[in-house]
Amino acid sequence: MDTMGISNSNKELSTTSIDCGGSFKIKLSLTAEPDISSSPTDIVLILDRSGSMAGSPLANLKSGAKTFIDIIDQATDGTQDGQIGNGSRIGIVSFSTVATQDTQLISSVSELKAAVNGLDAGGFTNHADAFTNALQLFDPNSSNAKVMILFTDGKTTAGGDATPIATAAKLEGVTIYCIGLSGNGG
Repeated sequence: MDTMGISNSNKELSTTSIDCGGSFKIKLSLTAEPDISSSPTDIVLILDRSGSMAGSPLANLKSGAKTFIDIIDQATDGTQDGQIGNGSRIGIVSFSTVATQDTQLISSVSELKAAVNGLDAGGFTNHADAFTNALQLFDPNSSNAKVMILFTDGKTTAGGDATPIATAAKLEGVTIYCIGLSGNGG
């Protein structure tokens, strides 16, 4: 199985110093090889819809997830035509107190965006159930690369320890990226 290595990275900070308890923004840009257009990849977006995501944090998450879907649409076949191309697929898992498989691994951009648009905030944060549901979406017989991208604003407040499930996923060849969001108290 091919692995994707980071070939270029760049970070931009919104400030040069920070006071205790302050916050700042980091913009991280990564370039990975090989190109997704020649290496089919199954990607599960794992989206936090817990209560602390209510309001603008969830709106920003939805906007970011839909932009990501558009980028993959463009990157897989050279055109933003509403279909993820060349055998790649995206699935949506959202979570709060429990996780939900909002889509299977699919290539329809409109169905993916509809699932993202349908998210509402409420409940606690169960990372273990999120990883469990995401892992179940992957076909173990598929030769596609497998990637999970978790977007969350907080610590686990429901369910068990997510570490054993994430470790099991990595042992099955899944690459996991965790994106920390600045939400209400996150």
